[in-house]
Amino acid sequence: MTTPENSKPKRLSGTYRSARSFMAKTPVTLLVWHLLVVTTGIVFLAAGLIMLVVPGPGALFIVIGIFVLSTEYTWAKRAMGPVKSMIELATKWWQDPTLRKIRRQVVGSFALIVLSMVGWYLYQYQFTLDGFRELEAFLTR
Repeated sequence: MTTPENSKPKRLSGTYRSARSFMAKTPVTLLVWHLLVVTTGIVFLAAGLIMLVVPGPGALFIVIGIFVLSTEYTWAKRAMGPVKSMIELATKWWQDPTLRKIRRQVVGSFALIVLSMVGWYLYQYQFTLDGFRELEAFLTR
């Protein structure tokens, strides 16, 4: 008899709960815990906001920052609702057995194209960077 998916213990939340209960033994360590969570969350949020302007994975860092803050604050947990639903939707799509063959074909085709390009480059230029120098000269004209 198999167990349903919902009855499996969540390792991350169990580890988090045990760490938080250990830190909640005294008011000082609880304050340190809150400061650690808030600081980590705000650093990730700030880095994400900065990366929205400069190159980098800004949206990912914003989601990580809100995830860290959602361990302590209900407003952040509510903000994670749409993100969790999108992740669940993507997980269901990825695990769909009817699309497995299509995914294999797309990934296989992409791998074949990349490998053939690498093979052509190695055949044409051996192990030198001459091809990239020609590309750089072409792009900077």
